[in-house]
Amino acid sequence: MSLLLESPIEVLADSICRRGLEVPAVFFLELTKPLVGCMRELYGMSEPLQRLFWGREGSPFIKELLSSGQNVEQLIQILESRMEVAS
Repeated sequence: MSLLLESPIEVLADSICRRGLEVPAVFFLELTKPLVGCMRELYGMSEPLQRLFWGREGSPFIKELLSSGQNVEQLIQILESRMEVAS
């Protein structure tokens, strides 16, 4: 499927699953879920610096994920459902 048709959260979930990092990703996301608001503000301040190192490719994914705590929960649910299918 084209990257333009998929949501940034789906693309991020695909990337995590391809690398086999579902369990650490879910653990990290659950751990940091209460800090989404702080992370969103920190990302906004440091975005110009991050673009120097990683370019513009990762920016839409991070912005979409941090735009709402519901997005983090959605990513967790996607990863957990894919782990259930894989096992």
